[in-house]
Amino acid sequence: DKNFDKVASLARRLPAMLLTSGLGQTVAFCLSKDEGKRVIDDVTDYLSKVTGIEGITCGNDLLQKIIETDHETYLMLSQEALKYTTWLKRLVEAKSEE
Repeated sequence: DKNFDKVASLARRLPAMLLTSGLGQTVAFCLSKDEGKRVIDDVTDYLSKVTGIEGITCGNDLLQKIIETDHETYLMLSQEALKYTTWLKRLVEAKSEE
C-alpha cells in the first residue's frame, strides 16, 4: 500500500528527527506533510494520555503547547515523544518484514 509506505518512511525517521531537530521542529515538519499529520496526531494522542496534559487533541494543539510551555515540560514531552516514536518505528519495521 502506497499510503502505508509514506507513513512508514516517516515513522522510521521520526526518532532521529527528534534527536537532531527537537520536538517543535519535528512537529512543525510533520504538520506540513499529509502523512505527517496522521502520525503527529497519534503522537499527540499518546502524549495527552501519558502526561495528563489537557487541551492537546491534535498536532496543532501540540505545537502550540510546545511554544507556550516551560523547559521542564518541553523536556518531558520530548522524552515521551521519543519513546513513542521509537516504538512506532519498531512496529512499522516489523510490519514491513511481514
